[in-house]
Amino acid sequence: PADAMETVKMVHSLANYAGPVYIRLTGSQELPIVYHEDYEYHIGKAIKLCEGEDVGIIATGSMVSVAMDVSSILKEKGICCSVINMHTIKPMDTDAIDELRSRRLLVTIEEHSRIGGLGGSVAEYISTKGGFPRLDIIGVEDKYPHAAEYGYLIEQSGLSAKKISERIAASL
Repeated sequence: PADAMETVKMVHSLANYAGPVYIRLTGSQELPIVYHEDYEYHIGKAIKLCEGEDVGIIATGSMVSVAMDVSSILKEKGICCSVINMHTIKPMDTDAIDELRSRRLLVTIEEHSRIGGLGGSVAEYISTKGGFPRLDIIGVEDKYPHAAEYGYLIEQSGLSAKKISERIAASL
């Protein structure tokens, strides 16, 4: 979940879900608020947070608020981003991904291994389709970092809004 409100909505939705589930709670106890007002939550239905024609950013969990910050930083540089909260990896909202087809670049952002998570799932999907732009999977490299404070680990993993926005700007 992206924030506390989404955590509550997930738990309520999953209470009556027929099948196994896994909720990955990450980050600190003080994740930034993404949702300031009530909204509809549906398992397998991504949420579009902002619209832009240059870059399509698909984020999950604690990286959703970072993606919003990245969008703001890049907007100051004249780069407009769509930001999608892909709160459910499986089932994945492929319609939301399809809507990003016309962007110059697709980016996934996750506070998880670059292998076997959101980025890998998006890559698997778009590899079976045509006409998608290049995909940049931003996440934790395939190594085990030393134990440290959450913010420090995020910075060391290149997952701060500043580092991600620099990486995206350099990719265009």
